[in-house]
Amino acid sequence: MKKLLGIIAVAMLMVVGAQAQIVINAFNVANVTDFDSMGASATASVPTGFRVTAPGDPSVSWADAANVTGTLQQASSGAPTTGSRYNWGQTASDRSLGFMTSGSYASPNSILAAFTNSTGSSITQLNLAFDYERFRINTAAASVAFFTSLDGSTWTARTAGDSGAFSTGTSAYNFATGTEVNSSFSITGLSIADASTFYLRWAFNTTGTNSQGIGLDNVSVTAIPEPSTYALLGLGLGALWFLRRKKHSAKA
Repeated sequence: MKKLLGIIAVAMLMVVGAQAQIVINAFNVANVTDFDSMGASATASVPTGFRVTAPGDPSVSWADAANVTGTLQQASSGAPTTGSRYNWGQTASDRSLGFMTSGSYASPNSILAAFTNSTGSSITQLNLAFDYERFRINTAAASVAFFTSLDGSTWTARTAGDSGAFSTGTSAYNFATGTEVNSSFSITGLSIADASTFYLRWAFNTTGTNSQGIGLDNVSVTAIPEPSTYALLGLGLGALWFLRRKKHSAKA
């Protein structure tokens, strides 16, 4: 009985682990996360496959037990000043995940995402797109840096996905037409094997006090296969054409 319970427990852990990542099961199809499922709740759950680090990024690792999967504040209007992880947005149907820091909620902070390759072949290129949205301008510097990883703990900087420095200014809020930075680029030369997992990381540096309020939105990930996959597809289509032509000739 104990052995059976142990097997069940292991199976449940495997299911939970599988659900913790976003599954990429097709090539050339964009997988998009827009965070709108969070609604206008202060304690919203982030979408499946995403995690948020503890304040100050004590250990930037997907497996860190200090990571969380929910927000503590939401802002759709007004003038919030509490440092925290935020569910930003203007309406309940258009949300963004991000941060505003303070003396008691340290900077930097990271949003992490995990994707499992379930295409049946290796991924050699990722086409990525996402938006950085600013809901509060303030006097402290703010920027976001982007990284990727194959193990969830060793990170490679991908500067094409950085935000650059946001402008500073007197504290003010804009939930309607705030500053938005759009990133769209490709990462080539990869070798992400079938059934393996890769990770993305957005590191928000909002300095600490006098923080700006920044969010991440509209994350799009498209997997591109190795060239041999296209070659095999071409051979398959060629064989199908040959068989159909042979069958047609036999009937004639």
